[in-house]
Amino acid sequence: MSGLGEFRAERREDRRAERADARADLREEREQKRLDAEAARQRREADQRDAEQARGRRRAARAARFGRVTGWVAANPARAFVRLVQACSIVPAVVSQVAALDHAKVAVLLAVLLAAMLEGGAWALVAMGAQAEGERSTHTYRLGAWAAGLVAGSINFAHGWTQYPHHHWVAFVLALSSIGAVWLTDLQTHGGRGPTTAEKKQAKERAEHARRRADHHPKVRAVADRLLSAAAYGALSPDEAWRVAWEYVHGVTVPGLTAELLAQRLNARARVAELSALPAPADLWPGMPDDPFPALTLPLPSGPSDGVYLDTVPDALRNASPITTEAPTALYGNGSGVPVPKPEEPGDGSSTDGGGNASAPAGERPLDPVDLARIRVLAADLAAAGEELSTRKVRSLLGCRNETAVRLRAAVEAERDHSDEENAQ
Repeated sequence: MSGLGEFRAERREDRRAERADARADLREEREQKRLDAEAARQRREADQRDAEQARGRRRAARAARFGRVTGWVAANPARAFVRLVQACSIVPAVVSQVAALDHAKVAVLLAVLLAAMLEGGAWALVAMGAQAEGERSTHTYRLGAWAAGLVAGSINFAHGWTQYPHHHWVAFVLALSSIGAVWLTDLQTHGGRGPTTAEKKQAKERAEHARRRADHHPKVRAVADRLLSAAAYGALSPDEAWRVAWEYVHGVTVPGLTAELLAQRLNARARVAELSALPAPADLWPGMPDDPFPALTLPLPSGPSDGVYLDTVPDALRNASPITTEAPTALYGNGSGVPVPKPEEPGDGSSTDGGGNASAPAGERPLDPVDLARIRVLAADLAAAGEELSTRKVRSLLGCRNETAVRLRAAVEAERDHSDEENAQ
């Protein structure tokens, strides 16, 4: 009995183990199915995401292409409409030519080839002309395109005139289908490249200026032409050649300034200065006092200072001209017609009056007290710096004539010498 009980117990244990194994296998199978279902779901979601992304990329690409097209149309409306006219004119033009050739008993294949030859030849010449723009002459291409377009247009016109006897205006429309697009393309490709109205006006004014310059200054023009022909091509500009030629002919670097013009200005300024220094007549009003208007006997201004003129003279002319020397007669001897003043005699005639102004010799204009005061300050500054007072420095400060500068310097130096003598005593 004991052996049977042990057998049954073992049998129960085996069944229990089998059931546990079965349950474990079932759990593993269920877990595997769940994992497989989860993986399948993730794959489906990934596929959906990939498909959505692909659709998004396609939409973005279409939008980009559409944006490029619309952007190009917005940026080039004329070119866009010309392209539209080209597309809408080539097809009816070819069809009309094929119909015309077919009506003339030409084989269909031959008619298609001939029509393509006419229209294609016109557009080939148009394209070659556009490619040659800016590099070489386009006249040959343009004439060829117009000739081919006119031949194709005449064929379409003749066909339309006979095909639509009651509506002859259709013939003109068919002819325009071969000529209009060529005309628009020619205007777009070769139009608007010429000079503007302002550029034409400027070119005309430049040519007129060159003509007047050559007529007024033939000697300078001859020298400038020789300079340009002697120099390497492009090494010397026409304006620079003219400036150098003007210096060679007239001795100055500023075009327009000549020795005659300089002498004329100096003479005019000298005459104005001479007239402004004349005293007022005493017998202007008979029976009136000798000086009814004392203000008329005051020293008159001498007009603009010479510094206004000297600043406009080039350095080369300033250094070569006698107006830069410090001699009392520097402004004379050049044909000005102004009498040369005698230099002041030191001694009795160089004394000062109570107003601090140097007494001028008879016939000379008195010195301006304001100018004397300014020169005294200049002399003191130069003495403090260890420099001497010169006529050039006086003229540079006041912008006056050389004669006046000499007199002012002499008067200030006489005052300083007199002061030094009194201090020594």
